[in-house]
Amino acid sequence: MFLFYLTLTTTFPTLLISSSARQIFREIDVNDDNTISQSELGAWFNYQDVEYLKKNAREHFTMFDKNHDNAVTWEEYANIAFGSNHVDTCKEVYDNKTPPEFSKLGKQVQDAIMTAVRRWRAAGGFSMSQEEFTGFTYPELFQHMRNIVVAEAYQTYDTNRDGKVSAEELLVKKFKLTSRQVEEFSKGKFDIKEEPNMLGLKDRNGNGIFEKKELSYWLMENRRLMRKKESEGLFKDMDSDGNTRVSLPEFRSNSNKIRWSSIGRFIDIKEEL
Repeated sequence: MFLFYLTLTTTFPTLLISSSARQIFREIDVNDDNTISQSELGAWFNYQDVEYLKKNAREHFTMFDKNHDNAVTWEEYANIAFGSNHVDTCKEVYDNKTPPEFSKLGKQVQDAIMTAVRRWRAAGGFSMSQEEFTGFTYPELFQHMRNIVVAEAYQTYDTNRDGKVSAEELLVKKFKLTSRQVEEFSKGKFDIKEEPNMLGLKDRNGNGIFEKKELSYWLMENRRLMRKKESEGLFKDMDSDGNTRVSLPEFRSNSNKIRWSSIGRFIDIKEEL
């Protein structure tokens, strides 16, 4: 695809923290009782995950801000994301025009441009600040971007374009569930342990259709719920004596588990001398 979408998925993560186990333990232990609770570990997990996304967005903001004026215009973005030969076309599309060149582009390119236009308008407008650009890059982090996130879901999952996202369209085509599993899901009996990307997704009235509110909750909360579930599993592994608290020795002896977690890519726990 285009450079912008590639960079978000292929940029190697930069470190957020490089500290000893003791220092990281103290950071997680926010109430200073010399132990870590499950809620403290969960909050830290979520915070580090969100901070990484924000840092990644800041790095991309710098890349797109070619004139270094602390703002990224639609033209600057389009020049890198879609190529200099498509800048004029992207500008006209942003102005609600349909230039002849646009219709000559492939459907994948057209969809990518239109998705970017919708996000760009919702996030801040023609010229964006760093924070607005973060909302454009990771809309699921910002409540004011909720409608855009849901609209993109309909664009992706409403394959028959009937204005609805059915269980068939989402559960079968995306998650590869069988008809029996879809029925179990609708009754709240499907075990999603093997599908963490489904956390937060519920067909609350069991009508086989995912309403906008149901999709919205899943799309906006899924990442946080995955980190919560992961941190709960990690806490259980660390709490070797089962007293519902993790001591510094327990944390030290299990610090390798953080290295292998989803946030371990950008947390460097140094060996203590």
